[in-house]
Amino acid sequence: MIRRRFIVFNGIGQKTERAIWNAGVPNWQTFLDAGAVETLTPKKYDRLRPRVDEWNEALDRRDTAFFAGNLPRAEHWHLFDTFGDGVRYLDIETTGLSPGYNDVTVVGIHDGNEFQALIRGQGLSAQSIREALDGCKLLVSYFGSGFDVPFLRAAFPELAWDIPHFDLCFVGRRLGLTGGLKFVEKELGIERPADLVEVDGFEAVRLWHRYDRAGDEVALEKLVAYNEADTANLAVIAPLMYERLCRKVSQVSG
Repeated sequence: MIRRRFIVFNGIGQKTERAIWNAGVPNWQTFLDAGAVETLTPKKYDRLRPRVDEWNEALDRRDTAFFAGNLPRAEHWHLFDTFGDGVRYLDIETTGLSPGYNDVTVVGIHDGNEFQALIRGQGLSAQSIREALDGCKLLVSYFGSGFDVPFLRAAFPELAWDIPHFDLCFVGRRLGLTGGLKFVEKELGIERPADLVEVDGFEAVRLWHRYDRAGDEVALEKLVAYNEADTANLAVIAPLMYERLCRKVSQVSG
C-alpha cells in the first residue's frame, strides 16, 4: 500500500495525489519510470523524483529507522503489509498511570503466533525487551504511543524506539472506532476468554499487588493471561483495520 501513496511526501496533498493517480501513475515505480507526469509541472516532478527514489530504496532494504524518522506517524499503518513478518504486538501493565512515579510490571509481546511475557522481578530488563523485539519492523499497540512507549522510555531510557508504530487507537478513530480496546473488540465481534472479560486496567493493578505483596501466583497468572489476551486481540484487529484503511484509499483513487 505505501508504494501507492504520494501524500506521505512533504508538499503533496490529497488533491495532488489524486491528480498523479488520475494521470495513470498508480505507484512509486510507475512514477520513477515515467520520466514525467502530465498533471505535474516538470519542476515539481523533478523535485519529487529523488525523494520517491530514496523512499523506494529505503523500503527495498526494509529500513525501519528511515520510516520511523520520515514517515508521518499517522501514516505508519501503511507499512503493515510490507513489514508483516516483522510486526510485534505490544501491551504493558503498570502499577499506575504516571511514568515518572509508577512501575512497569509486565511487558507482553506477541509476534502473531507466540506470546512472551516479561515480568518485573523475573527477568524484565532493557536487554530482555531488546531481545524480545529482535527483528521487529513495525510495532502495533492500542494507545501505545500515548501510554506504553512513554512508560517504557521512562523505565528503560537506554532503549531506542526508532521503530514505526501502528497505533490502533488513533487509526481506529479514522474508521469510526472510538473508545477503549474492549469496546473496539466488541464492535468488531472479537471475544476474549470469559474469565478475563471483567478484568480492566484497575484490576490489573490489584492483581499485581496481590502477587507482589502476598505472593499470589494465581493473581500473577491471571494478570499475564489478561495481557496476553490484549496482545492476541491486537493481532486480530490490526489486519481488519488495515484492510478498511486500504479500502478507503482505493475508494478515493477509484
